[in-house]
Amino acid sequence: MQLHMAEKAEHALWWERQAGRVEDSASVATEEAEEWARIVELVRALHLAAYDVDQDEQAQLWLTEHQERRAAQDEEQQRARQMRLGRRQLRVGLSAEAERRLVALAAGLGVGMEQVLEALAEHVESAGEGLVQVPAVAVDAEKYPR
Repeated sequence: MQLHMAEKAEHALWWERQAGRVEDSASVATEEAEEWARIVELVRALHLAAYDVDQDEQAQLWLTEHQERRAAQDEEQQRARQMRLGRRQLRVGLSAEAERRLVALAAGLGVGMEQVLEALAEHVESAGEGLVQVPAVAVDAEKYPR
């Protein structure tokens, strides 16, 4: 006997009840049944031979939201790791000329741009009236590891 998708959802719910699923999980089964009903309606409305997630705008929205949440969680975990290590990650927008100078300086010193910026930030002093200065400081890979 061939069952339609809606009947399959009902059949799945029956199996859930037979398996002794706890009562408070009924909402999960109900949500699953509602989702299957939504999918059945979508397949019928679009006259599809089979369900295609690429044709499902709601599923695509959920996937995008999930990916955004996952990316945010990954960023937060990275920040937490850096905080545990006593380090912070900073994104800086530089003009093309400033970037070229920074790259050249770092290459000449044999370190990365991050190490040069770290050394500058650790030693910068305010000279008042909006002026800053950095006294001569050694920048090497041992003191400023990557």
